[in-house]
Amino acid sequence: MIRISHFNLRVFVALLLGSSLVQASKYSVQPNATLTLEGWSLFDGGIDTGESSLALLHLGTDFSFGDNTRAHVGGFLFSGDNDVDAFTGDFGVYSNAITDSRYVLFTAWLQSEFQNSTFRWGQLAVDETFFVSETGSLFINGNFGAIPTVSANVAAPIFSVGAAGAEYRFNGSNGYTQLGIYAGDSGPADEDDHGFNWRAGGDAGYFFILERGFEYQLSPDSAGTAKIGGYYHTGSFESFASSKASSGLASYYLVVDQAISKTANGFVRLGFNPDSERSAVSRYLDIGSSWKLFPDSRPEDLIGIAYSYTRFSNVYAELEGLVSNSRSEQVFEFTYSTEIVDGWNLQPSLQWIIDPVNAAEDVFVGGLRLFREF
Repeated sequence: MIRISHFNLRVFVALLLGSSLVQASKYSVQPNATLTLEGWSLFDGGIDTGESSLALLHLGTDFSFGDNTRAHVGGFLFSGDNDVDAFTGDFGVYSNAITDSRYVLFTAWLQSEFQNSTFRWGQLAVDETFFVSETGSLFINGNFGAIPTVSANVAAPIFSVGAAGAEYRFNGSNGYTQLGIYAGDSGPADEDDHGFNWRAGGDAGYFFILERGFEYQLSPDSAGTAKIGGYYHTGSFESFASSKASSGLASYYLVVDQAISKTANGFVRLGFNPDSERSAVSRYLDIGSSWKLFPDSRPEDLIGIAYSYTRFSNVYAELEGLVSNSRSEQVFEFTYSTEIVDGWNLQPSLQWIIDPVNAAEDVFVGGLRLFREF
């Protein structure tokens, strides 16, 4: 098993930053920041009534070394309530900004671009590149981010803890093909994990993922993108039924983003894991749409409604003794994103969570997100 020490990884990041800063004198450096502020109220159900609040600051720098080489370094600072089990008790997490890491180096990578392809290596996150729905990214519930057949079943690098990896993408005439290879365990993702505790090889294994994307046109106003992919994790996984460990776990997924009209878009994602004895989530579905209410006067405003269905494997549900006594958890989310003043976006979210795994009653929760990019 390979375990990179804190010192070695810090040297790696320092070298990447150092080379970037040296080159920056000749080319360009673009610092950036994103601030997310949220307040939540639990209207009904869940673990307890009350409020929750959080703040997430993403600090990053983009580097450009001419036309064919780019680099990026970014990290998170988090403050606020992150104890989901003491609030809503849901499996999917009501906010995709919640993290157990208080401050963490998220990604640090170098990318080379060729005529029809790109190669990126460094500290990466799978969900920034794979199984992404552009339409689904509007929604705040965590299910609509990293697909649960990945996030619940393996320790692959996803928000908010990255890991060492490499990605290759080839752009062809009828779509693209991309491949990613990452360290198999991104780390504990707790308040003491600052992005340096990933492991690879041995029981931790490696995470391989392949995705093929196609663009199509049903009519002049209804272009679409379909993505078919799957992953294989080489690590060791215990059976929920027998506690016997075996190597390897695989899963498959489908993502479709479809323009419905000039002002509306829809999406659907499907995930399937055939090995239910070693997978917490065996099947997953989300579907939804977004549209512009005021396309002429406020073209950036979006309203959306989405649904997600997470199906737990029978052996996992029996072993865990889920409070809900259900084999699934469902989420309906209604949200609206609008710019209130220059650069500041306001996004309310209402969520109905059916059969949350750690609560005896359904959850009705509402939140308000204030968001700005600098």
